[in-house]
Amino acid sequence: MFTHHQYSYLKHSSCITETQTNAQVYLIETYGTRNYTQFDYSDPNQQIYFLFGRETTGLPQAFAQARAEQCLRIPQSEHIRSLNLSNAAAIVLYEALRQQSFLSLT
Repeated sequence: MFTHHQYSYLKHSSCITETQTNAQVYLIETYGTRNYTQFDYSDPNQQIYFLFGRETTGLPQAFAQARAEQCLRIPQSEHIRSLNLSNAAAIVLYEALRQQSFLSLT
């Protein structure tokens, strides 16, 4: 099951890390050092959060730098600044659904 929240709701990172102690939290950023496909999202019972920033500025820099090991990237051409936010979200969520054998889809 996937749920969407506005960043304004998640401004304090502790709202995820303290309430969802077993959750996997990933930040999707152009400067992430690890590819989003290198992770296991296959457990449908695992709470997974993907945080996406604005198309123009990304996530707040201090927030992302404090979680550098959680920053993932989508490979893209060096000739573009970034992907459209909705496209980036679709790419990452589709990979998670694919790994879960599209359990929530018919």
